[in-house]
Order: sequence, then C-alpha cells, then structure tokens
Amino acid sequence: MKRVCIDTHALIWYLSKPKRLGKGAARLLREVDRGRVTVLVPAIVGIELVLLRRDGRKTVGIPQLEALVTAQPGFTLFPLDLAQTRELALLESVDDPFDRMIIAAARSAGTGLVSADATIRESGLVDVVWE
Repeated sequence: MKRVCIDTHALIWYLSKPKRLGKGAARLLREVDRGRVTVLVPAIVGIELVLLRRDGRKTVGIPQLEALVTAQPGFTLFPLDLAQTRELALLESVDDPFDRMIIAAARSAGTGLVSADATIRESGLVDVVWE
C-alpha cells in the first residue's frame, strides 16, 4: 500500500475546502477511501493547527483532526521520533520550522508529501504531490 505524508494546508483544504486541492493531490486522497493509500499526518501538523487557531485564523482544529483519524483508518498520526529529528538536522536550508519538520517527517517515513507549498516543491528535498 502506498503511503504519503500531508502538510498542514493540504490537510486543512482536504477537510474544509477540497476544491482548493491540486488535481494530483485530490486524486491521491480519493485513493485513501479505496484503501489504496495511507496518509501520515506528522505530529507538527497538529501543533501548527493549534497555533493558527490561536492566532485568530479560522481553520480546522484538533477536534476535526481527531475525528478524521478516528473515522478514516487511511489517515494516521505520525508521532515525532528520533529519525525525524535526525532528518531535521540535515535540512538547514529550509527556513520555516514547520516546513522543515514536515519535510523531515516525509523523508524519515520514506514517502512523498501532499503539499501546495512552492518552496517545498522547488527545494527538491522531497517528492511533492499536488498538480
């Protein structure tokens, strides 16, 4: 079965505004319902959701994330571990700490990343699924 990590905004759009997803991302995420893909949600994504809401952004929160991983077995939380920390140390060229940790999660899991982030895509540090 194919596995992929997802970044924060891709997860937000999947849950609240699916029409904003790129064609490739939408196609891949439909495969989750068919049991062909597992989506790993890095722990840092949950933290970023909390901080976005704290800053007044109207976005999905932890209750929606919990509901997703409870109702949809194809989505699973990916806890922070030593392998991700090791990858993080290698990614000094990535300035944004959340992007850096999400890339580290995908690299340590050996997966691609569902992301609309052009900076991540252009970095070449991880295979990105979007368009």
